[in-house]
Amino acid sequence: MDLVLYARAAPPDRLRVWVGAFGQGDPPTLSWWLDGAAREPRALLPLGSARPADMLPPGVAPRVFTGVYEFAGLAPDTRYTVTLQAGASRTSVPLRTLPASVPNVLGQWFNVLLVSCFYQPEDVTGVAGTIVSQLGGASQPHLALLMGDQVYLDLPTHFLYPADAAGLADKFEADYRRNWLGPEGYARILAAAPSLHIPDDHEYWNNFPNTAPYIANTWTEGGRANWQRAAQAMYTAFQHSYAEPLGSGASLDIAPLSFFLADGRSDRDRGRMHMLGPAELARLEAWVQHVIDAKLFGVFVSGQTLLCDPAGLLAGKLSDYETPNYGDFAPIVRALARLADANRSLLCLTGDVHWGRTTEIRDQLSGRTALREIISSPVSLVDTPVADQIAGARSAFGRWLGGTPDPWPRHPDPQLPPAYFASQVLGNRFACLAPPTHMQRGNHVVMLSFQQSGGGLDMRVTYYPLSLDPSVRRPTVLGPFRLRNSQGTLT
Repeated sequence: MDLVLYARAAPPDRLRVWVGAFGQGDPPTLSWWLDGAAREPRALLPLGSARPADMLPPGVAPRVFTGVYEFAGLAPDTRYTVTLQAGASRTSVPLRTLPASVPNVLGQWFNVLLVSCFYQPEDVTGVAGTIVSQLGGASQPHLALLMGDQVYLDLPTHFLYPADAAGLADKFEADYRRNWLGPEGYARILAAAPSLHIPDDHEYWNNFPNTAPYIANTWTEGGRANWQRAAQAMYTAFQHSYAEPLGSGASLDIAPLSFFLADGRSDRDRGRMHMLGPAELARLEAWVQHVIDAKLFGVFVSGQTLLCDPAGLLAGKLSDYETPNYGDFAPIVRALARLADANRSLLCLTGDVHWGRTTEIRDQLSGRTALREIISSPVSLVDTPVADQIAGARSAFGRWLGGTPDPWPRHPDPQLPPAYFASQVLGNRFACLAPPTHMQRGNHVVMLSFQQSGGGLDMRVTYYPLSLDPSVRRPTVLGPFRLRNSQGTLT
């Protein structure tokens, strides 16, 4: 049996641990130690089969068991050794609690790793995990935000998917197992820092919950229902870390930062009435008020960008609808605009689009920078049959003619943002400065680094290309940008 432990983000006085027992026929008995002393954590999700009983064929073995456990009453920003005995298997892993606040000491930073869109078959050598695992010292991440498409359950496109939920759950569990077990690739990213997760469409299927033209299972109501049940069971087992229901979102404070991760997929409406369920929208409103009352800096994390135009009817049906296509886009952006009204700065973090971009948005009423959006995508680009072959041939032909080699021939160019943020709701109040601060092609991750300074925060943004070519993998460092409470500005 393979036994794996990963830290999940929790309040700074707690250590939250995801457990995976791989290749097991029956649930093992667990015994825990913390720094060598026996200690029983609280079970947030007790160890159980990743595939529920109604999705297991008779006599199935081996399979995966997962759970989430929490040690409380610990010191912030402190390393603990967690030891777990599960049946005959035993493992010890050093895990660190989150700091209680952003440091205010020169040279010390609070580092947040942004990750989105990992397709394992295109990273078989483990480049992404290798590079992320080498981030150390002042670049060591304290927190990782996994912003969707940690798996691609709907690929490969030529796969003949089972019709029943049990068959789908078997395939989906294998997809997660490949990414989570490691030791290379995504497993090293999961091990890099305590993580918070949200899903995007590929945790379900492309353009979930709407029909995907290339997936026959999504053409009928019954097919969609079976796929959704199996996908949600796997997401709950491998990514969901909280006692709250799926689709509730998550929040976390590391003073003076406050994070809200919006799950805009799990409760998304097929008729495009809403992305967030009513309870999650209420939680967003409450979080905005909390940021205002406590004079914090808000960080809104979503699977898709808010800084875009609506998708046209054909593009929405064939590819994916954008956030402005949904009925609750207006209340979401109005809630976030309240932070500008209260002179609170906002960061919007997202992935999904397979390119990176950093954009500054200026409030025309006050002349201040109201928010920045930072996009990090992809970690490993999904393959696109035919288009990839054409791109590769074009790149090879260009090299043959003596042109400069393109290190990312398959990757799309970043798109420019619209002239205004959510103009269909907020008018022309929030202008996107042109050109964007930065545009990034190719596989990459982003590190945000924060330091308290002069009554506010300094922030650096570092793009790390994920390539073994030394001439390509040089990071791009932006900033520092200054966030100041007194004026509510981000400059």
